Amino acid sequence: MFKQKFAQNLKILRKLREMTQEQLAELVNVDFRYISLIENAKSFPSCDLIEKLSSALNVSYKELFDFEEDINREKLEKNIINVIKNTNIQNLKILHYIAKQM
Repeated sequence: MFKQKFAQNLKILRKLREMTQEQLAELVNVDFRYISLIENAKSFPSCDLIEKLSSALNVSYKELFDFEEDINREKLEKNIINVIKNTNIQNLKILHYIAKQM
């Protein structure tokens, strides 16, 4: 479960930055297929690579490892609505882009 949650966070953070797996891989000096393995929870990065991923994505370690525990649909919908209401237009466009990709 831990690997899956980390994988999901990594993929979301990468997409929020409109970055491809290839671009991220280049920034952290690994093969893009390895990024795919991580994002599909088939592999887990070393501490060194986690540091590089954090830097490349310009996020804290906390953001990479911030796993919301099981949350019900109602609470999740309320959280999403609050994020949408309190975000600027640029971030709203990013959210829209992500939603379209689902």
